[in-house]
Amino acid sequence: MGAAKVKRDADIGDIADAVGVSNGNEMPSKGKAALPEPDYDVNQTGEHLFTWKDAVTGEIFRITVSHPDRSGMDFWCMLSVMYRQDNFTKPLLILPGKRWNLTSTTNTDGQVRSLNRRMPERLWDARLAQVEGELRGKVQTGDDLLDLDTIENPPPPAYTVWPLLEENEHNGIGADGGSTKSILAQAMCVAFCNGESIIEGMTVPGAGGNSMFLDYESSKGTQAYRRRQLMKGAELGASKNKIYYKRMYSPITDAARELYDIIKSRNIGLVVIDSGSRAVGGETSSENMVIPYFNAVSSWGVTVLTVVHKAKDKESRGPSGVAQWWNQFRNYWELVKDQTPGQPEVYVTLRHDKANDEALHEPLNYRLEFGHDYIKYHKEEMSVSNVILDEMPVSIQIRSFLDNFPQSTTKEIASGITKSDKHVGNELKKNEGKLFYGTAEARGRRWTNIDSKPTESEGQQQAMHWMRD
Repeated sequence: MGAAKVKRDADIGDIADAVGVSNGNEMPSKGKAALPEPDYDVNQTGEHLFTWKDAVTGEIFRITVSHPDRSGMDFWCMLSVMYRQDNFTKPLLILPGKRWNLTSTTNTDGQVRSLNRRMPERLWDARLAQVEGELRGKVQTGDDLLDLDTIENPPPPAYTVWPLLEENEHNGIGADGGSTKSILAQAMCVAFCNGESIIEGMTVPGAGGNSMFLDYESSKGTQAYRRRQLMKGAELGASKNKIYYKRMYSPITDAARELYDIIKSRNIGLVVIDSGSRAVGGETSSENMVIPYFNAVSSWGVTVLTVVHKAKDKESRGPSGVAQWWNQFRNYWELVKDQTPGQPEVYVTLRHDKANDEALHEPLNYRLEFGHDYIKYHKEEMSVSNVILDEMPVSIQIRSFLDNFPQSTTKEIASGITKSDKHVGNELKKNEGKLFYGTAEARGRRWTNIDSKPTESEGQQQAMHWMRD
């Protein structure tokens, strides 16, 4: 009887081989494929969907692959498998989000064994082989290769909030602790959410949209209150879009895939991360922590603003920590503040320190007013704070001095702003005719801001006056 069973199994195997259907190892050995090709689609969150529907039984199998990622020789993804008996039954999750390395035979065999334990005899080996073949052609290490000549009328750099946040780039704002930088970050969310600026000197070029505030340092109550204060200070009504809030505890690299799904499913265009030191796990001085952080955030494909602490050493450039913070930000501003204790206002200046695509913007000066239930930004042409001016570029310090003391010599300006004569002289010559106007004499020239340049007759009279002196 045993011999007869062996003979019968062999006959079945021969028949299966002849017609090209599964013969026990779930893969056809010859002829046409035993398993039809699945329907393939990519949903809004970037998940790859593979669906098989049996025309006879009505059974539906769906394999979902999310977050495919090539790293060296490995090709990792998250694998989920769902089954429905027919269109009228509730889906059954057979395999909930397991990591799958497509380049590893051992890993793939493990997935097949796991699926067979849950639901045997369903051609899992063949289904995964079809998924793998499709993914290898769809998922690249970057965008598709293209010829830049084929891009017609390439646009200039675009902004989510001009000039602070360049669109779809990673922007940074650095400041000391307690400098109102988190309030400014919330103001960017409010502006983008409503599609209109709430701070003079800034604009929202597009229609705006949903934003998300990832908070490592504060609480939902604090951020909700700040949002309400800013809305009232700007005299805004109901929000046009949403500001989503998420309190964070894990580094961004650990949560990047979860956050990607949130961003795509809720159509979020701006993400604020406060603050960078906590978002990388505290290792701000390690390239091995900072660079993966920037890589993870760039995968979202939206505008990002990271709030960071600036270096304590005034001679240092950019945020505290390793130089890669400075190198990786596409657009970086520093916020400098001055506040008199007990007063309900703060003087702040935004200094543009790095721009990858355009010239550096002039500093933006504001008086930040804290009312009983509102916060309001008041624009100022020039900061009135010496604390702030000391951290501004020398050209700004000279302009401020000449606003108060026009027709000053190089030596007088240098003494007034405590810089060397040579430093001031070089700055004046570099910007003569652009920012500054100097009298015609060869020695002892008098300088004025260009917007206060005297008329031709006044200039001649001044020249005669200085010659007589």
